[in-house]
Amino acid sequence: MGKEFRIGKEKKSERITLFIGIIIFFYAMILFRLFYMQVFEEERYKELSDRNSRKIKLISAQRGKIYDRNGKLLATNVAGYRVVYLLGRNAKDHMDKVKKISELTGESEDKIVKAIETGEVFRYTGENVIIDDYPEEKAHKLIEKLSDYSSFLDVSFYTKRKYINGNIASHILGYVKSISPAEYEKLKDQGYTKRDVIGKKGIEKEYNEDLRGVDGYEVIEVNSLNKLNKVIETVPAQPGKDLYLSIDIDLQNHMTEAMKQYKGAAILMNIKTGEILTMVSAPDYDIVKFSSKLSPKEWDEIQNNPAKPMLNRATVGEYPPGSIFKPISALAVLESGISPFATVYDPGYFTLGRIRWADWDPHGHGIVNLEKSLMISCNVYYYTMGNRMGYKKIAEVADRFGLGELTGIDIPEERKGVVPTEEWKRKRFKQGWYGGDTINMVIGQGYVLATPMQMVRAYAMLANNGVGYKPRLVEKLTDKNNIVESITPEQNIKIEINDKYQHIIKAALRKTVTNGTAGRVNNILGDIAVAAKTGSAQNSHSKLTHAWMAGFAPYENPEIAFVVLVEGAGHGGTIAGPVARQMLEKYFQIKRGDNNVTEGSSGRDNNRN
Repeated sequence: MGKEFRIGKEKKSERITLFIGIIIFFYAMILFRLFYMQVFEEERYKELSDRNSRKIKLISAQRGKIYDRNGKLLATNVAGYRVVYLLGRNAKDHMDKVKKISELTGESEDKIVKAIETGEVFRYTGENVIIDDYPEEKAHKLIEKLSDYSSFLDVSFYTKRKYINGNIASHILGYVKSISPAEYEKLKDQGYTKRDVIGKKGIEKEYNEDLRGVDGYEVIEVNSLNKLNKVIETVPAQPGKDLYLSIDIDLQNHMTEAMKQYKGAAILMNIKTGEILTMVSAPDYDIVKFSSKLSPKEWDEIQNNPAKPMLNRATVGEYPPGSIFKPISALAVLESGISPFATVYDPGYFTLGRIRWADWDPHGHGIVNLEKSLMISCNVYYYTMGNRMGYKKIAEVADRFGLGELTGIDIPEERKGVVPTEEWKRKRFKQGWYGGDTINMVIGQGYVLATPMQMVRAYAMLANNGVGYKPRLVEKLTDKNNIVESITPEQNIKIEINDKYQHIIKAALRKTVTNGTAGRVNNILGDIAVAAKTGSAQNSHSKLTHAWMAGFAPYENPEIAFVVLVEGAGHGGTIAGPVARQMLEKYFQIKRGDNNVTEGSSGRDNNRN
């Protein structure tokens, strides 16, 4: 019995020793782990601790401002607001918080959940923008209540675009909106985030990289309730560059008013630099609306408006130029070796094969030479000469004047127009070239298409001895240190024009104003001589023709070229002429320091073209 008792005591003692050994082992492991963490992993855990208490807050860069040529502010920035969820994309496990956000903002719970689950999480802070462009009044009310919900909700500030003049210069300025998914994928490697706004049209898009600036950040320390303890480090944002445009906003405003009843475009260009002094596309649209979030209904109304207010007719509108194309055909006539004194008899029509091509005046103009053909816009003269020399010479001269190619103006919306050839027609219509195609082409009809911007540059080249400058809307840029970066005029086209031929055509365009179809722009301010040509181009969408006028001034020493197009309105002299006169009068009065423009127009046009 005793022996068994001793054996039991030994077994119990062994169990106790084993148990104590296990406890000592585990305590040793814990102590070793603590020692290892404190000695060998001190930096790692310090960094993790810092991450829990430190956060990085983005400081959005101020977008550069936009001014007109005289320093008048056109676009600036104001505060915008975003509602931010601080717990990443986790919504389903925090429905109590979703409910509270819904109560605070007035948005549905379903919408809040969707926004949380699809939003972009800012990797440094876990911020997730769930309501963008939050109304200012609501944002201030929410900010007052944030102290109770700061562990999961915040309101962040960003710079929001403000356009000073509403719809004025809308096609020039363009607008900014939130980056699209496709744009983000293209630009993310350049530092863009899904919350960025970028230029979508006009100057805002073309100069987006200059305007956007560089974001900064703050390193902050927060407590366990996510409340700010202190700011540890600040890297300021760098504002974008300010842009000074070439346009005069007073002239732009004046011409917007002059064009408000029409659809079309009006452009005034400095022929020595390519600077655009005014560029109006009518109708325009209110870019102020684009500074805030548009509802689907508002967007549909803009997109489906039959007047197409967002179409920049000055650079994207492609139209048959009609008779303002005739100076190009006239130069082709002269370069073909045909004398300017060669005459054509105009009975009111021209016959080619079995087809009779009518002049605009059914009674005809009698005997017509080149000068008279421009003054009275005689179609039969050009039908005859076009048939004699063929289309290739016309196309060659049009090409040299830059038609059929982009002008290179510094906004992204531009089209090329068309200078038709037999090769082009075969590719486009699977047809050969016919004599009737040349008859249409020589008077700027048929397949010929040009933008108002192309035509104003063509007239600038004619006035400037064949030298063409790249049209531009930006005059200079300045950075935060007021360092000025001026845009150098760029001569991007130069053609050789025989001096004699050029003089003949320019003199004829002057007589077109004094004794021909462009009389509406005669005697600007009583003493400024203008050379110009009118046009009435057939319009497939209306019985009324497109009304054109293009020219340059002053005649003896040209400094500006101009063009006016009015869609489907009638005759160039009677419709486009008065608008062109308003533009010229306003420009020269501003230049002379007299802004009291006489409304309306004087002068006369002798006939319809």
